[in-house]
Amino acid sequence: MSVQSVTTPPERSASELQESLGTKSRPLSDRFWWMAPVLASVIMLAVVFIKEESFAFVATSWIIFGIVGLSLDLVWGKSGLLSLGQTALFGIGGYVGAIAAINLSDITGNTLVWAIPFGAGAGALAALLLGWLMFYANMGNLQRTILTYTSTLLLLTLMVSFTATFGDAVVGGTNGLGSIPSYVLGFGEGAERVSSRVMFVTVVVIACSILLATIRLMRSPFGTVIDCIRLDVTKADLLGFDTRQYQLRLFVLSGAIAGVGGGLFVLWANFVNPSIFSNQNALFIPIYVLVGGIGTLFGGFVGAIAVGWLSFWLGGGAGGGQTTLVLGVLLILLVRFNRSGLFGIAASVWRRLRPKETTVVKSEPVKVDFELLQRLREGQTKPSEISLVTNDASKSFGGVKPVDEVSQRFTPGSVHCVIGPNGAGKSSYLKVCTGAYKPDSGSVSINGVDVTSTDPHKRVALGLGVKNQKAQVFAELDVRTNLWVAAYSRSRNSDHADSTVDAMLQMLGMTKGADRLAGDLSHGEQQWLDIGMVLCLAPDVILLDEPAAGMTGEEREQLAALVRALTETAAVVVVEHDMGFIQSLDPEVTVLHQGAVFTQGDIEEVRSDERVLDIYLGRREHVRDN
Repeated sequence: MSVQSVTTPPERSASELQESLGTKSRPLSDRFWWMAPVLASVIMLAVVFIKEESFAFVATSWIIFGIVGLSLDLVWGKSGLLSLGQTALFGIGGYVGAIAAINLSDITGNTLVWAIPFGAGAGALAALLLGWLMFYANMGNLQRTILTYTSTLLLLTLMVSFTATFGDAVVGGTNGLGSIPSYVLGFGEGAERVSSRVMFVTVVVIACSILLATIRLMRSPFGTVIDCIRLDVTKADLLGFDTRQYQLRLFVLSGAIAGVGGGLFVLWANFVNPSIFSNQNALFIPIYVLVGGIGTLFGGFVGAIAVGWLSFWLGGGAGGGQTTLVLGVLLILLVRFNRSGLFGIAASVWRRLRPKETTVVKSEPVKVDFELLQRLREGQTKPSEISLVTNDASKSFGGVKPVDEVSQRFTPGSVHCVIGPNGAGKSSYLKVCTGAYKPDSGSVSINGVDVTSTDPHKRVALGLGVKNQKAQVFAELDVRTNLWVAAYSRSRNSDHADSTVDAMLQMLGMTKGADRLAGDLSHGEQQWLDIGMVLCLAPDVILLDEPAAGMTGEEREQLAALVRALTETAAVVVVEHDMGFIQSLDPEVTVLHQGAVFTQGDIEEVRSDERVLDIYLGRREHVRDN
């Protein structure tokens, strides 16, 4: 029986498993997550119908910029990338949407059916091109932010002098593009533009629909993976997710949403010029998200409405004409004293009003269920077909060569330990095996497949499982979700992931603490959780770098028994300094020194080798003879 074929427990949806993701970004109950956007939309509609129609016209622009703010919050709040290029995507969507509406609205009468899809498509395509450059050129987030801002400046410069005719649409550089039709909802020759109030209703309905769809997406497995990428992109890679592809998909989605905003904006303004790419717009969008609350998905709308209403009110004379000064002071105070924005303030008040939970889950000693482990490991690849092989693998950094022509073959049947003094190249060698380092020469293969130039997530798909030296868990997610995302990576099936997680929690004896945040666990507990995540992948080759660090004596005994049990169906490689723990594994040992294989054999042979003691103590008497 494979890991995925364990009897499925009572149905549990993916969104239920992700409840902990929402302490900041999903404050609604799981069942009624859709109520807040709908209720907010109803309130806005009621307010606008009470106010004069001119107010409805102005307020429409606030909702449009809220849509653009949502597009930024997706990539900034959810994946950690501050994109200053949302204005560029917004502007591109606006120009293309306007050209489509001018040339094609006579066919249908309705203008939205042209401006929205063409605007969304243009924004998505631009985001695809920009995102491919950002995510596949090995840039850091700072470089990506600079690139997005540069793209906005380049478009501003280009559009100032760009003139062209597209059918009936004339783009005139600084003169912009005029004669853009307004909002027409009807169809046919007799369809007429709608009133400002109907325009506002239309934009609110569209915005609410986009927000609901976005929230739904981010509550799906895709959203869970995006959260994990934001928290620890390296760990997400080692769980088998193509993180760059996920980031690119999210950025393309944000481009499409920004493009929708552009299409709605040009129909509202009936005119567009290069100022849509201005620095002011590029910087105001992040301000909206900051004011509303980063990572909430509501923040862009809250911020756009708050800043827009305040500007509208101050512009009427209440602030003495010092609109920019007042807004600047308020923004500084908000960022200084509450970085989670207005939405965060409201959430804090709500948490204080709610009854406090006093239940405390006490930690229990981990006790591995080896019978369940055996059932979980059944159906794996035949041990005779499992191997991790490195042939003369070398890696250097300048004049330093931490991995020097290392040839090793690891197969099931016994534990393999790699030891050596600090600086011997142990962790560097493991990174060559995982793909974090690409070897300068030599080769690496997993189960007979050459993976020398293969990325880590592809190696995981071939059967590799890795636990690095420091426990890597997603601190803001609970224990169950940490295990769930690993199990989902293996099967890409929510039901199978659910059953695997329940079995793994039982196997590790962590069922009672499943709802605790991973960041609240002790170091030893985080080590066990990290190991559990690796086991959820059902790997054929398991690399463990100092897995016993921070564990009690009893936990080390459990770990040693677990590692020995895993060797029946997997090749297990352990890097450790604790010789007592190593001896309890009864392993085959490889000693590295200065990046090269110094000696190897069983544990007793290595312990009796005076040369090994010399390199650990820094003596040269026997090492000179090697």
